[in-house]
Amino acid sequence: MKTYLKVLAAAGFITAMLTAQQPLITAEQPDYTGERNQEYSEIQKDILHQIPEMEQEYLEYGLQAAVSADPKGSAFRTAIGSWNWRPGLICVTTEGFGVGTVGTWHAAIVAAQAREAVVEAPKPGVGVRHRTGVWRSSYHTIWQVGINSTSVQQDKNAATWAEKQLGKLYNLGFWNSRQTESFYCSQLVWAAYCYTCGVDLNKPDNDASGNIAIHPGEFVSNHNTTIVYRNK
Repeated sequence: MKTYLKVLAAAGFITAMLTAQQPLITAEQPDYTGERNQEYSEIQKDILHQIPEMEQEYLEYGLQAAVSADPKGSAFRTAIGSWNWRPGLICVTTEGFGVGTVGTWHAAIVAAQAREAVVEAPKPGVGVRHRTGVWRSSYHTIWQVGINSTSVQQDKNAATWAEKQLGKLYNLGFWNSRQTESFYCSQLVWAAYCYTCGVDLNKPDNDASGNIAIHPGEFVSNHNTTIVYRNK
């Protein structure tokens, strides 16, 4: 019997080693994913192995794509842009909370109820939460993207929906994205828009056998979004 299970946790898109000595899920944190002791299919294994390559594609696109003025907010933007606290904007960074061999990424949504905060599902053992403050990094790339087809109110509704998930557990099931009992980072953002205004930001990049999986980079490289901020 294998002594570990390779799990991709989407808040950092990490390759975590689940051993008997170091479980990520405790008795106080039940496993809603149903994947802790499940083998991945060959298709899923291939996708996991290709994640670093996909992340490089997302990064290259995000670095060369134009940064535009937020059409629903202030028009005062430089070529690089400036951080924006408009509710519903999606925040993406190449710096996640994870560890392991797969590059770490993270996504969140600007909150509607909390001041100067995002709503995020950061990592195993930490539920959906608010986090305050502008995202900064001298090493990692950070973006904010807006949804092209929504109104300001729809964006706010998505942010409010995400805030209603505060405290819910972290979801270790990369392909268990449609349920709403637990969340990984980009699943939370995707669900906020999909379940409030019908905007589906998922791309088929990481889907397997009819099960969707959403990587934070999909929000950056997406014809449904516009980059309104990049830190470098």
